[in-house]
Amino acid sequence: MNVLIIGAGRRGVRIGRHLAAEKSSVIFLDRSISKCREAESKVDCLAVCGSGTDLAKLREAGVEKADTVIAVTDSDEVNIVACGIVATEFPNVVNTIAAIRSSGYIGEAGLPPRILGITHIINPDQEGAERILDTIRYGLYRDTLIFPGTDFMIFTVSEGQGGIRRGESVASIRKRTAENFVIAAIYRRAKIIIPTGDTEIRPGDILVIITDSDKAYIELSGTPSREIYREPDDIVILGATRITRFLLYAIAPKDRKKIRLIEKNESDANEFAALFPEITVLNASITDESIWDDESLSSAELFISLTDNDELNIVTSGYAKKIGIKKSIALVKSNTNYSQFAISLGVDVALSITDVTVDSLIRYLRGDGISAMHTLFGGELEVYEYVIQNSFPFIGKKLKDIRFKSRVVIAGVRKDDGSALIPDGEYVFMAGDRLILSIRHDDSGYLKELFL
Repeated sequence: MNVLIIGAGRRGVRIGRHLAAEKSSVIFLDRSISKCREAESKVDCLAVCGSGTDLAKLREAGVEKADTVIAVTDSDEVNIVACGIVATEFPNVVNTIAAIRSSGYIGEAGLPPRILGITHIINPDQEGAERILDTIRYGLYRDTLIFPGTDFMIFTVSEGQGGIRRGESVASIRKRTAENFVIAAIYRRAKIIIPTGDTEIRPGDILVIITDSDKAYIELSGTPSREIYREPDDIVILGATRITRFLLYAIAPKDRKKIRLIEKNESDANEFAALFPEITVLNASITDESIWDDESLSSAELFISLTDNDELNIVTSGYAKKIGIKKSIALVKSNTNYSQFAISLGVDVALSITDVTVDSLIRYLRGDGISAMHTLFGGELEVYEYVIQNSFPFIGKKLKDIRFKSRVVIAGVRKDDGSALIPDGEYVFMAGDRLILSIRHDDSGYLKELFL
């Protein structure tokens, strides 16, 4: 696949790394010389310096040979116009994908099906809001991702934490743990390894575990958790931002009554109070210590910080946990490296908008079959929910009879009747089954060849 990425910022580079690993030909187009140089240093690609709305620069960047054009600059207008020009002037381009944030273009509550020939629109704020809503609905666990509509959870455990000890093999951990789980990957010295039963846990290892059992989560993570998850009844949101707007639109009016919104800007506070009369809007600054006591914020079950300031989000979410709020979520917009820092301060979920956006875009490009996708460790590990298509080459065959060359881990299966299982060698592939797959990013091309 030949891909032209307009915008060599954080999102563009992350997308480029994914696609280059799949042996796609990637070219960047960006106005910044420094960003172009940085992209070429991080991705196996070429970069052209210029505007995505300049027809001559588009030609110079090879748009005439591109299958897909992805516009992810920080400007909605540039993304829209660039895709419009490509759709009009270069009909050979199959996919024109644009990141658009402004509700003026896409509406208040959701995305339109298509504008100006753009085949797919990504709104980072809406994607982030949907991830937060899934987290609220399906469970809040530290370093944990949930596949909506299933009981499967993915969580990370560091060596020395919970039931994980150095020197022990993967097979021995499985043997002494009665609940079903799969160790899908180990993050070791900044690299992902796919373990076998003989793989031993080493100092500093971080294990990625997939299970459908709360008991397995409790035993292996060492973190107490309710066996039956209940959505929080008292939620505090900080920041009347675009992502907050999408989140509130996605929540039913009757459920908004349990939400308190804190916003220091008076006009923004008044606007949200008018849009969502069911919620309680507090026009105040979160840095004013008195509000924590005056409004009894420590009694809340969930604190979500969604301002445009990463540092404020992390600090307030960490402080919320310190004063007794049960769970917290912090939005990370600008620097994905802040995510692990937030977790170290006690924040339960650090939501990276860059990660969420890239997950959504790559899932779209994967085509039929991929219903969900998550990335961990800065994109080094990819976890998918794949619906087996009729064209899948192994339908009717047993898992033990398929050689995946230690590249792909099939960690879970959900059947059409809603039942779920951790597969063993006797599992038989059936059309319609949903597979939970994990794979190293560097092997994602193999996944595409095998499943898609």
